[in-house]
Amino acid sequence: MIRRNELILLLSLAMIPLGITSAIYNASAAEMAGALGLSADDGSWFNILYILAQLAMLPFASWLTYRFGAIRLFGAGVAIGLTSAVISGFTTVAPAQYLAWFGHGIAASAILVAAQVLVLRNLTVREIAYAEGCMLLMTTLLPMGVYPWILAELAEGNLWQFSFAVQVIFYIVLVGWLWLRPFPCEDEKQPVTFNLTQAGLMTAAILGVVFVLMRGQFYNWFDSPVIIDMVMIAAALILLCVFAIRKNRGSGEYLRSDVLASDKNKVSMYNAALAGFAVSGTSMLIASYLAGVLRYSHSELGWIQVPAFGMMLLGLVVSIWISNHPRLKSDAVIPAGVLMILISSAFLSTSNASSGESDMWLALLLRGFGVGVLNVTATISILSSFDKKHIPQGVSYFYLFRTLGGLAGIALFSRLMSKEASGVVSVLGENFNETNNAFIHYQNTMVQVLQKGMLEATPARVAALLSGQLKTQTAAIAGVNNFQWFVISVCVLAPILIVGKKWAGRKA
Repeated sequence: MIRRNELILLLSLAMIPLGITSAIYNASAAEMAGALGLSADDGSWFNILYILAQLAMLPFASWLTYRFGAIRLFGAGVAIGLTSAVISGFTTVAPAQYLAWFGHGIAASAILVAAQVLVLRNLTVREIAYAEGCMLLMTTLLPMGVYPWILAELAEGNLWQFSFAVQVIFYIVLVGWLWLRPFPCEDEKQPVTFNLTQAGLMTAAILGVVFVLMRGQFYNWFDSPVIIDMVMIAAALILLCVFAIRKNRGSGEYLRSDVLASDKNKVSMYNAALAGFAVSGTSMLIASYLAGVLRYSHSELGWIQVPAFGMMLLGLVVSIWISNHPRLKSDAVIPAGVLMILISSAFLSTSNASSGESDMWLALLLRGFGVGVLNVTATISILSSFDKKHIPQGVSYFYLFRTLGGLAGIALFSRLMSKEASGVVSVLGENFNETNNAFIHYQNTMVQVLQKGMLEATPARVAALLSGQLKTQTAAIAGVNNFQWFVISVCVLAPILIVGKKWAGRKA
């Protein structure tokens, strides 16, 4: 029992630097780019390389677990993470930072897959629930609720590298722990050979998908032939990858298809993708609305999420309690989490340009509870359902589908936001002409505002005020419309999950 508690503590400690890294980019992107002399577009490649390395490493990490064992993989991940944190924390050379962010992604997947395998193979059902709760607290809930505020405050003080220096401390503690004490669990290995064909196709497919989802906005999506060509290439690579895995092409193993042979596991992967879609999609919409309409800074964006973190913790406790009571079906809780996120989005869809922080509290708290319930319950339920021989590959599949679902949500609503904003500007812009009586009245109001502020009402100042109002109204209407699109999307996707669960349950 003591060694099992030690394992939970060790793995929870290892999740802390992973959680910090996952929250750094959104909170500190502008400051990092400025300090390194990069444009915002150049700085976006930090996040792209991080996500790409994570996704490409997931299937490879599962193979390494079979071949060399989860303990060795865990140690290698810690070593790569330590090296990357040192580079990020103490270097201001842009190429080195790009390399470090790629290393952060590799370390994240290696440590995460190894940790999940060790938990699922060595702990009891009750202990798995506690371990998963602790790990998700460090990798998901804290990065969504507390870290953004802390990291944004550091970035605004030009201390963004301090967040990497803190990770160095945790990695050194892990290295010392692993050196001084034997790993508190048993490990398993299998003499599997590497399937280069499947690995190459899967890595290329992931590269294509990540490029389309994370760079589509830069190329204005399907208005650019670059994205159209990349979509065709990515689709072809995905089909080839699926064919190679299902038909077991090439010699050796990489990621086997029989892991998802059961209907229950297929539905679970859809569940994981839907969870990622719902959580990441609403996170992007809320951040865009608060920044675009209410003009929140990154630190203010982070601070408003702190109270919601309390509700996430409550959702975490509820999920662990349900997981430890077999009579209560977790399958019924996951749709409830989606429903709470859906209701919160419905509340947010009633906002307007005059809405403030006080109008959003209920929606943010409700979403926080829904995120806690959905993330924790789905993770525990899905990962615990895999056969022991399939655990490493099941973990890789789960995080692949969840991450890709999140990227799809962000990409979809970014595209819808652009289209909505374009349409809104066209409509509102029709009223911004000198022959429109409402526009003349509004222009006179702007002049009075400037005069009351003891400022000369020059044409440039009046135009700047009018432009600002147009941008705010555009962002408000586009944001509200996107919350409505999210509600519609979930209303379409969630019933598929419910029907799929019932279908899989009948065939079981």
